[in-house]
Amino acid sequence: MKPINKRTFTRRDFLKLSATLGVGFIAYKTIRFNIPVSSVKARIAIVGGGAAGISMAARLQRALSNPDITLIDPSETHYYQPGFTLIGSGVYEASQVHKPEESLIPSGVKWLKDYVVELDPDNNRLTTSQNGVIAYDFMVLCPGLQMHFDEIEGISRETLGTGNAHCIYDFNGAQKCWSAIKELSQKGGQAIFSDTWTKLKCGGAPKKINMMAEDYCRRQGTRERVNFQFISASEKMFDVPLFCKRLEEIYFERHIPITFHHRIKAVDTTARKVYFEHTTDDVVKTVSHDYDFLHIVPPMSAPNFVRQSPLAVNPQTGKLENWVPTDKDTLIHARYRNVMVLGDVAGIPTSKTGAAIRIQIPVAVANLISLVENETPSEVYNGYTACPFVTEHGKVLMAEFGYDKIPTPSMPLLDPGKEHWAGWFLKTRMLKPMYFQGMLRGLC
Repeated sequence: MKPINKRTFTRRDFLKLSATLGVGFIAYKTIRFNIPVSSVKARIAIVGGGAAGISMAARLQRALSNPDITLIDPSETHYYQPGFTLIGSGVYEASQVHKPEESLIPSGVKWLKDYVVELDPDNNRLTTSQNGVIAYDFMVLCPGLQMHFDEIEGISRETLGTGNAHCIYDFNGAQKCWSAIKELSQKGGQAIFSDTWTKLKCGGAPKKINMMAEDYCRRQGTRERVNFQFISASEKMFDVPLFCKRLEEIYFERHIPITFHHRIKAVDTTARKVYFEHTTDDVVKTVSHDYDFLHIVPPMSAPNFVRQSPLAVNPQTGKLENWVPTDKDTLIHARYRNVMVLGDVAGIPTSKTGAAIRIQIPVAVANLISLVENETPSEVYNGYTACPFVTEHGKVLMAEFGYDKIPTPSMPLLDPGKEHWAGWFLKTRMLKPMYFQGMLRGLC
Protein backbone atom coordinates (compact mmCIF):
# COMPACT_ATOMS: atom_id res chain seq x y z
CA MET A 1 0.00 0.00 0.00
CA LYS A 2 1.29 3.42 -0.92
CA PRO A 3 1.93 5.75 2.01
CA ILE A 4 -0.85 8.17 2.86
CA ASN A 5 0.09 11.79 3.20
CA LYS A 6 -0.63 12.57 6.82
CA ARG A 7 -1.06 16.13 8.01
CA THR A 8 0.48 17.34 11.23
CA PHE A 9 -2.22 18.53 13.61
CA THR A 10 -1.09 22.14 14.04
CA ARG A 11 -2.19 24.89 16.40
CA ARG A 12 -4.01 26.50 13.50
CA ASP A 13 -5.87 23.24 12.89
CA PHE A 14 -6.75 23.05 16.56
CA LEU A 15 -8.18 26.58 16.62
CA LYS A 16 -10.18 25.97 13.46
CA LEU A 17 -11.48 22.66 14.73
CA SER A 18 -12.37 24.19 18.08
CA ALA A 19 -14.36 26.89 16.31
CA THR A 20 -16.20 24.52 14.04
CA LEU A 21 -16.63 21.47 16.25
CA GLY A 22 -16.51 22.93 19.74
CA VAL A 23 -19.07 25.64 19.14
CA GLY A 24 -20.86 23.55 16.58
CA PHE A 25 -21.31 19.81 16.90
CA ILE A 26 -20.48 19.40 20.58
CA ALA A 27 -22.08 22.44 22.19
CA TYR A 28 -24.90 22.95 19.71
CA LYS A 29 -26.07 19.33 19.65
CA THR A 30 -25.53 18.51 23.33
CA ILE A 31 -28.90 19.29 24.82
CA ARG A 32 -30.84 19.41 28.04
CA PHE A 33 -28.86 18.17 31.00
CA ASN A 34 -31.42 19.88 33.25
CA ILE A 35 -34.19 17.29 32.97
CA PRO A 36 -36.32 17.75 36.11
CA VAL A 37 -36.07 14.98 38.66
CA SER A 38 -39.37 13.17 39.23
CA SER A 39 -40.29 11.34 42.42
CA VAL A 40 -43.20 9.47 40.83
CA LYS A 41 -42.58 5.72 40.81
CA ALA A 42 -43.42 3.63 37.76
CA ARG A 43 -42.33 0.31 36.30
CA ILE A 44 -40.48 1.06 33.08
CA ALA A 45 -39.49 -1.69 30.67
CA ILE A 46 -36.93 -0.88 27.99
CA VAL A 47 -36.95 -3.33 25.09
CA GLY A 48 -33.55 -3.23 23.43
CA GLY A 49 -30.01 -2.70 24.67
CA GLY A 50 -28.51 -0.90 21.70
CA ALA A 51 -27.66 2.78 21.41
CA ALA A 52 -31.20 3.92 22.20
CA GLY A 53 -31.93 1.47 25.02
CA ILE A 54 -28.77 2.01 27.05
CA SER A 55 -28.78 5.79 26.55
CA MET A 56 -32.42 5.96 27.60
CA ALA A 57 -31.78 3.83 30.67
CA ALA A 58 -28.84 6.00 31.73
CA ARG A 59 -30.81 9.23 31.51
CA LEU A 60 -33.91 7.84 33.15
CA GLN A 61 -31.90 6.36 36.00
CA ARG A 62 -30.54 9.82 36.74
CA ALA A 63 -33.80 11.69 36.17
CA LEU A 64 -35.98 9.56 38.46
CA SER A 65 -35.53 9.64 42.21
CA ASN A 66 -37.25 6.25 42.56
CA PRO A 67 -36.27 4.43 39.37
CA ASP A 68 -37.67 1.00 38.59
CA ILE A 69 -36.13 0.26 35.19
CA THR A 70 -35.79 -3.11 33.51
CA LEU A 71 -33.76 -3.36 30.30
CA ILE A 72 -34.33 -6.46 28.18
CA ASP A 73 -31.71 -7.48 25.63
CA PRO A 74 -29.98 -10.83 24.99
CA SER A 75 -26.69 -9.51 23.61
CA GLU A 76 -23.38 -10.29 25.25
CA THR A 77 -21.51 -7.81 23.03
CA HIS A 78 -22.38 -4.23 22.17
CA TYR A 79 -21.19 -3.01 18.77
CA TYR A 80 -20.47 0.55 17.67
CA GLN A 81 -22.16 -0.03 14.34
CA PRO A 82 -21.10 3.24 12.63
CA GLY A 83 -17.60 1.74 12.77
CA PHE A 84 -18.49 -1.15 10.46
CA THR A 85 -17.94 0.98 7.35
CA LEU A 86 -14.54 1.98 8.69
CA ILE A 87 -13.65 -1.69 9.28
CA GLY A 88 -14.75 -2.50 5.74
CA SER A 89 -12.51 0.22 4.36
CA GLY A 90 -9.46 -0.52 6.50
CA VAL A 91 -9.62 2.53 8.77
CA TYR A 92 -10.58 0.70 11.98
CA GLU A 93 -9.53 -2.66 13.34
CA ALA A 94 -12.38 -4.98 14.30
CA SER A 95 -11.33 -4.83 17.97
CA GLN A 96 -12.06 -1.09 18.11
CA VAL A 97 -15.84 -1.25 17.75
CA HIS A 98 -17.19 -3.46 20.53
CA LYS A 99 -17.42 -3.76 24.30
CA PRO A 100 -19.08 -6.27 26.66
CA GLU A 101 -22.77 -5.37 27.01
CA GLU A 102 -22.56 -5.85 30.78
CA SER A 103 -19.97 -3.08 31.08
CA LEU A 104 -22.38 -0.55 29.55
CA ILE A 105 -25.56 -1.26 31.54
CA PRO A 106 -26.16 1.71 33.91
CA SER A 107 -25.80 0.96 37.59
CA GLY A 108 -29.14 0.32 39.23
CA VAL A 109 -30.87 -0.79 36.04
CA LYS A 110 -32.10 -4.39 36.07
CA TRP A 111 -30.80 -6.20 32.99
CA LEU A 112 -32.70 -9.23 31.72
CA LYS A 113 -30.40 -11.02 29.31
CA ASP A 114 -33.31 -12.44 27.39
CA TYR A 115 -35.35 -12.32 24.18
CA VAL A 116 -38.75 -10.68 23.95
CA VAL A 117 -41.08 -13.06 22.14
CA GLU A 118 -44.44 -11.29 22.47
CA LEU A 119 -45.75 -7.79 23.10
CA ASP A 120 -49.16 -7.28 24.70
CA PRO A 121 -49.65 -3.53 25.00
CA ASP A 122 -53.40 -3.86 25.66
CA ASN A 123 -52.53 -5.48 28.99
CA ASN A 124 -49.28 -3.60 29.67
CA ARG A 125 -47.11 -6.66 29.56
CA LEU A 126 -44.63 -8.53 27.43
CA THR A 127 -43.34 -12.08 27.36
CA THR A 128 -39.70 -13.13 27.29
CA SER A 129 -38.15 -16.43 26.31
CA GLN A 130 -36.72 -17.36 29.73
CA ASN A 131 -38.21 -14.96 32.28
CA GLY A 132 -41.83 -15.26 31.23
CA VAL A 133 -44.31 -12.40 31.53
CA ILE A 134 -43.06 -8.95 32.50
CA ALA A 135 -45.61 -6.32 33.53
CA TYR A 136 -44.92 -2.63 33.08
CA ASP A 137 -46.52 0.77 33.52
CA PHE A 138 -44.55 2.34 30.67
CA MET A 139 -42.52 0.80 27.92
CA VAL A 140 -39.68 2.16 25.80
CA LEU A 141 -39.57 0.25 22.53
CA CYS A 142 -36.16 0.43 20.86
CA PRO A 143 -35.09 -3.08 19.76
CA GLY A 144 -33.40 -1.89 16.57
CA LEU A 145 -34.22 -3.62 13.31
CA GLN A 146 -33.72 -6.93 11.57
CA MET A 147 -32.04 -7.64 8.24
CA HIS A 148 -33.74 -10.00 5.80
CA PHE A 149 -30.86 -11.65 3.97
CA ASP A 150 -33.26 -14.45 3.10
CA GLU A 151 -35.13 -12.12 0.73
CA ILE A 152 -32.12 -12.14 -1.60
CA GLU A 153 -31.98 -15.59 -3.13
CA GLY A 154 -28.61 -17.32 -2.86
CA ILE A 155 -27.36 -15.25 0.10
CA SER A 156 -27.46 -15.67 3.87
CA ARG A 157 -25.82 -13.81 6.69
CA GLU A 158 -23.77 -16.90 7.55
CA THR A 159 -22.38 -17.26 4.02
CA LEU A 160 -21.29 -13.66 3.47
CA GLY A 161 -17.98 -13.68 1.63
CA THR A 162 -18.81 -16.80 -0.37
CA GLY A 163 -18.47 -16.09 -4.06
CA ASN A 164 -16.98 -12.70 -3.11
CA ALA A 165 -20.40 -11.31 -2.15
CA HIS A 166 -20.14 -9.03 0.89
CA CYS A 167 -22.07 -6.80 3.27
CA ILE A 168 -20.63 -4.33 5.80
CA TYR A 169 -23.84 -4.27 7.84
CA ASP A 170 -22.56 -7.43 9.54
CA PHE A 171 -19.55 -7.34 11.90
CA ASN A 172 -17.85 -10.38 10.39
CA GLY A 173 -19.00 -9.35 6.94
CA ALA A 174 -17.25 -5.98 7.27
CA GLN A 175 -13.95 -7.71 8.02
CA LYS A 176 -14.29 -10.00 5.02
CA CYS A 177 -15.21 -7.02 2.87
CA TRP A 178 -11.94 -5.24 3.69
CA SER A 179 -9.88 -8.29 2.75
CA ALA A 180 -11.82 -8.54 -0.51
CA ILE A 181 -11.30 -4.85 -1.37
CA LYS A 182 -7.55 -5.26 -0.96
CA GLU A 183 -7.64 -8.28 -3.25
CA LEU A 184 -9.84 -6.41 -5.73
CA SER A 185 -7.24 -3.67 -5.96
CA GLN A 186 -4.55 -6.21 -6.81
CA LYS A 187 -6.48 -8.39 -9.24
CA GLY A 188 -8.95 -5.89 -10.71
CA GLY A 189 -12.29 -6.77 -12.22
CA GLN A 190 -15.96 -5.80 -12.11
CA ALA A 191 -17.07 -4.35 -8.76
CA ILE A 192 -20.78 -3.88 -8.19
CA PHE A 193 -22.22 -2.05 -5.20
CA SER A 194 -25.96 -2.08 -4.54
CA ASP A 195 -28.47 -0.90 -1.96
CA THR A 196 -31.93 -2.13 -0.97
CA TRP A 197 -35.57 -1.14 -1.49
CA THR A 198 -36.70 -0.62 2.12
CA LYS A 199 -35.85 2.00 4.69
CA LEU A 200 -32.54 0.97 6.18
CA LYS A 201 -30.02 1.64 8.90
CA CYS A 202 -27.66 4.42 7.76
CA GLY A 203 -28.83 4.81 4.19
CA GLY A 204 -25.51 6.34 3.19
CA ALA A 205 -23.42 3.27 4.08
CA PRO A 206 -23.67 1.52 0.68
CA LYS A 207 -22.28 4.65 -0.99
CA LYS A 208 -19.62 5.15 1.68
CA ILE A 209 -18.07 1.72 1.17
CA ASN A 210 -18.28 2.21 -2.62
CA MET A 211 -16.42 5.52 -2.48
CA MET A 212 -13.85 4.25 0.01
CA ALA A 213 -13.13 1.16 -2.12
CA GLU A 214 -12.62 3.34 -5.19
CA ASP A 215 -10.40 5.69 -3.21
CA TYR A 216 -8.31 2.77 -1.96
CA CYS A 217 -7.70 1.58 -5.51
CA ARG A 218 -6.68 5.10 -6.54
CA ARG A 219 -4.24 5.35 -3.65
CA GLN A 220 -2.81 1.99 -4.63
CA GLY A 221 -2.32 3.16 -8.19
CA THR A 222 -4.55 0.34 -9.48
CA ARG A 223 -7.78 2.22 -10.22
CA GLU A 224 -7.64 1.40 -13.95
CA ARG A 225 -7.89 -2.32 -13.13
CA VAL A 226 -11.36 -2.02 -11.57
CA ASN A 227 -14.71 -1.19 -13.17
CA PHE A 228 -16.93 0.21 -10.43
CA GLN A 229 -20.72 0.38 -10.73
CA PHE A 230 -23.45 1.47 -8.30
CA ILE A 231 -26.90 -0.06 -8.82
CA SER A 232 -29.69 1.41 -6.71
CA ALA A 233 -33.31 0.57 -6.01
CA SER A 234 -33.93 4.28 -5.39
CA GLU A 235 -34.63 7.07 -7.85
CA LYS A 236 -31.86 9.37 -6.65
CA MET A 237 -28.65 9.29 -4.64
CA PHE A 238 -29.97 11.06 -1.53
CA ASP A 239 -33.10 12.79 -0.25
CA VAL A 240 -31.50 16.16 0.50
CA PRO A 241 -30.79 18.10 -2.72
CA LEU A 242 -27.55 19.74 -1.55
CA PHE A 243 -25.90 16.44 -0.61
CA CYS A 244 -27.46 14.57 -3.53
CA LYS A 245 -25.86 17.04 -5.93
CA ARG A 246 -22.39 16.61 -4.43
CA LEU A 247 -22.64 12.81 -4.40
CA GLU A 248 -23.62 12.79 -8.05
CA GLU A 249 -20.65 15.04 -8.80
CA ILE A 250 -18.27 12.70 -6.97
CA TYR A 251 -19.54 9.65 -8.84
CA PHE A 252 -19.22 11.52 -12.15
CA GLU A 253 -15.71 12.73 -11.33
CA ARG A 254 -14.62 9.20 -10.43
CA HIS A 255 -16.26 7.59 -13.46
CA ILE A 256 -18.60 5.38 -11.45
CA PRO A 257 -21.84 4.83 -13.41
CA ILE A 258 -25.11 4.83 -11.46
CA THR A 259 -28.20 2.81 -12.31
CA PHE A 260 -31.51 3.58 -10.57
CA HIS A 261 -34.80 1.66 -10.11
CA HIS A 262 -33.14 -1.77 -9.89
CA ARG A 263 -33.92 -4.07 -6.96
CA ILE A 264 -31.45 -6.82 -6.16
CA LYS A 265 -33.25 -10.17 -6.10
CA ALA A 266 -30.71 -13.00 -6.31
CA VAL A 267 -27.01 -13.85 -6.35
CA ASP A 268 -25.39 -16.88 -7.94
CA THR A 269 -22.19 -17.02 -5.91
CA THR A 270 -20.82 -19.94 -7.94
CA ALA A 271 -21.21 -18.28 -11.33
CA ARG A 272 -20.68 -14.82 -9.78
CA LYS A 273 -23.81 -13.34 -11.27
CA VAL A 274 -26.17 -10.90 -9.59
CA TYR A 275 -29.80 -10.44 -10.64
CA PHE A 276 -31.92 -7.29 -10.40
CA GLU A 277 -35.56 -6.52 -11.11
CA HIS A 278 -36.34 -3.41 -13.12
CA THR A 279 -39.94 -2.25 -13.50
CA THR A 280 -41.03 0.00 -16.37
CA ASP A 281 -44.64 0.59 -17.41
CA ASP A 282 -45.72 -2.17 -14.99
CA VAL A 283 -43.49 -4.65 -16.83
CA VAL A 284 -40.94 -6.40 -14.60
CA LYS A 285 -37.68 -7.31 -16.29
CA THR A 286 -34.82 -9.32 -14.81
CA VAL A 287 -31.36 -7.92 -15.46
CA SER A 288 -28.17 -9.85 -14.69
CA HIS A 289 -24.58 -8.68 -14.25
CA ASP A 290 -21.35 -10.61 -13.95
CA TYR A 291 -19.17 -9.51 -11.06
CA ASP A 292 -15.80 -10.14 -9.47
CA PHE A 293 -16.68 -8.25 -6.28
CA LEU A 294 -20.20 -7.60 -5.00
CA HIS A 295 -21.53 -5.57 -2.09
CA ILE A 296 -25.18 -6.10 -1.16
CA VAL A 297 -27.62 -4.61 1.35
CA PRO A 298 -30.54 -6.74 2.58
CA PRO A 299 -34.05 -5.33 3.04
CA MET A 300 -34.79 -4.33 6.63
CA SER A 301 -37.77 -4.03 8.95
CA ALA A 302 -38.77 -3.98 12.59
CA PRO A 303 -38.08 -7.31 14.39
CA ASN A 304 -40.72 -10.01 13.90
CA PHE A 305 -41.99 -9.92 17.49
CA VAL A 306 -42.76 -6.24 16.90
CA ARG A 307 -44.24 -6.63 13.41
CA GLN A 308 -46.59 -9.34 14.69
CA SER A 309 -47.86 -7.26 17.61
CA PRO A 310 -50.62 -4.65 17.97
CA LEU A 311 -47.86 -2.03 18.16
CA ALA A 312 -47.23 -2.44 14.44
CA VAL A 313 -50.84 -1.70 13.50
CA ASN A 314 -51.37 1.71 11.95
CA PRO A 315 -54.48 3.05 13.75
CA GLN A 316 -55.47 5.03 10.64
CA THR A 317 -55.47 2.04 8.28
CA GLY A 318 -55.83 -0.90 10.64
CA LYS A 319 -52.98 -2.64 8.82
CA LEU A 320 -49.67 -4.00 10.07
CA GLU A 321 -46.62 -1.99 9.02
CA ASN A 322 -42.91 -2.75 8.78
CA TRP A 323 -42.10 0.05 11.24
CA VAL A 324 -43.90 1.13 14.40
CA PRO A 325 -46.39 3.99 13.91
CA THR A 326 -45.06 6.80 16.08
CA ASP A 327 -45.77 10.47 16.59
CA LYS A 328 -42.78 12.06 14.87
CA ASP A 329 -42.66 15.01 17.28
CA THR A 330 -43.17 13.49 20.72
CA LEU A 331 -41.96 9.90 19.93
CA ILE A 332 -45.06 8.50 21.64
CA HIS A 333 -46.74 5.52 20.00
CA ALA A 334 -49.58 6.46 17.66
CA ARG A 335 -52.12 4.49 19.73
CA TYR A 336 -50.62 3.43 23.06
CA ARG A 337 -49.83 6.51 25.12
CA ASN A 338 -47.65 4.66 27.62
CA VAL A 339 -45.22 3.46 24.95
CA MET A 340 -42.28 5.53 23.73
CA VAL A 341 -40.77 4.47 20.41
CA LEU A 342 -37.34 5.54 19.21
CA GLY A 343 -34.31 4.44 17.25
CA ASP A 344 -34.37 2.30 14.14
CA VAL A 345 -37.75 0.68 14.87
CA ALA A 346 -39.68 3.96 14.83
CA GLY A 347 -41.83 4.71 11.80
CA ILE A 348 -40.88 8.37 11.57
CA PRO A 349 -39.65 10.28 8.48
CA THR A 350 -35.98 10.56 9.34
CA SER A 351 -32.87 8.50 8.63
CA LYS A 352 -32.06 5.63 10.97
CA THR A 353 -28.73 6.75 12.43
CA GLY A 354 -26.97 7.00 15.76
CA ALA A 355 -26.98 10.78 15.42
CA ALA A 356 -30.78 10.75 15.22
CA ILE A 357 -31.00 8.57 18.32
CA ARG A 358 -28.76 10.92 20.28
CA ILE A 359 -31.16 13.81 19.73
CA GLN A 360 -34.25 11.66 20.26
CA ILE A 361 -33.14 10.47 23.71
CA PRO A 362 -33.60 13.67 25.79
CA VAL A 363 -36.93 14.33 24.06
CA ALA A 364 -38.14 10.81 24.85
CA VAL A 365 -36.95 11.00 28.47
CA ALA A 366 -38.63 14.35 29.13
CA ASN A 367 -41.88 13.26 27.48
CA LEU A 368 -41.91 9.94 29.32
CA ILE A 369 -41.49 11.73 32.64
CA SER A 370 -44.40 14.00 31.70
CA LEU A 371 -46.54 10.93 31.00
CA VAL A 372 -45.53 9.35 34.31
CA GLU A 373 -46.56 12.54 36.12
CA ASN A 374 -49.83 12.66 34.16
CA GLU A 375 -48.84 15.86 32.39
CA THR A 376 -48.93 16.78 28.70
CA PRO A 377 -45.64 15.97 26.90
CA SER A 378 -44.18 19.11 25.40
CA GLU A 379 -40.72 18.24 24.07
CA VAL A 380 -40.41 17.98 20.29
CA TYR A 381 -37.95 16.06 18.14
CA ASN A 382 -37.19 18.03 14.97
CA GLY A 383 -36.06 15.04 12.92
CA TYR A 384 -32.35 15.87 13.18
CA THR A 385 -30.07 13.22 11.78
CA ALA A 386 -26.55 13.10 10.40
CA CYS A 387 -24.82 10.98 7.81
CA PRO A 388 -21.05 11.52 7.63
CA PHE A 389 -20.29 10.40 4.06
CA VAL A 390 -16.68 9.20 4.08
CA THR A 391 -15.87 10.02 0.47
CA GLU A 392 -12.17 9.23 0.58
CA HIS A 393 -9.40 8.75 3.12
CA GLY A 394 -9.20 12.06 5.01
CA LYS A 395 -12.46 13.65 3.83
CA VAL A 396 -16.11 13.52 4.86
CA LEU A 397 -19.24 15.12 3.42
CA MET A 398 -21.14 15.89 6.61
CA ALA A 399 -24.85 15.59 5.80
CA GLU A 400 -26.96 17.00 8.63
CA PHE A 401 -30.66 17.79 8.28
CA GLY A 402 -34.09 17.48 9.88
CA TYR A 403 -37.60 16.56 8.87
CA ASP A 404 -37.70 19.46 6.41
CA LYS A 405 -34.62 18.11 4.53
CA ILE A 406 -32.92 21.48 4.94
CA PRO A 407 -29.19 21.24 5.82
CA THR A 408 -28.48 22.11 9.46
CA PRO A 409 -24.67 22.24 9.61
CA SER A 410 -23.12 22.14 13.06
CA MET A 411 -19.78 23.25 11.62
CA PRO A 412 -20.91 26.62 10.25
CA LEU A 413 -17.47 27.83 9.14
CA LEU A 414 -17.29 25.09 6.51
CA ASP A 415 -19.27 24.66 3.31
CA PRO A 416 -21.87 21.95 4.13
CA GLY A 417 -22.06 20.97 0.47
CA LYS A 418 -18.40 19.97 0.27
CA GLU A 419 -16.35 17.23 1.90
CA HIS A 420 -13.66 18.32 4.35
CA TRP A 421 -10.95 17.14 6.71
CA ALA A 422 -12.68 18.36 9.89
CA GLY A 423 -15.54 15.95 9.22
CA TRP A 424 -13.02 13.11 8.85
CA PHE A 425 -11.46 14.00 12.20
CA LEU A 426 -14.90 14.03 13.77
CA LYS A 427 -15.95 10.73 12.19
CA THR A 428 -12.79 8.75 12.87
CA ARG A 429 -11.51 10.28 16.13
CA MET A 430 -14.34 11.88 18.07
CA LEU A 431 -17.67 10.15 17.47
CA LYS A 432 -16.72 6.76 18.91
CA PRO A 433 -15.46 8.07 22.28
CA MET A 434 -18.45 10.43 22.36
CA TYR A 435 -20.68 7.40 21.85
CA PHE A 436 -19.17 5.17 24.53
CA GLN A 437 -18.16 7.79 27.09
CA GLY A 438 -20.92 10.33 26.53
CA MET A 439 -24.05 9.09 24.79
CA LEU A 440 -24.32 5.65 26.42
CA ARG A 441 -23.78 7.27 29.82
CA GLY A 442 -26.56 9.75 29.16
CA LEU A 443 -24.19 12.71 29.12
CA CYS A 444 -24.59 13.97 25.57
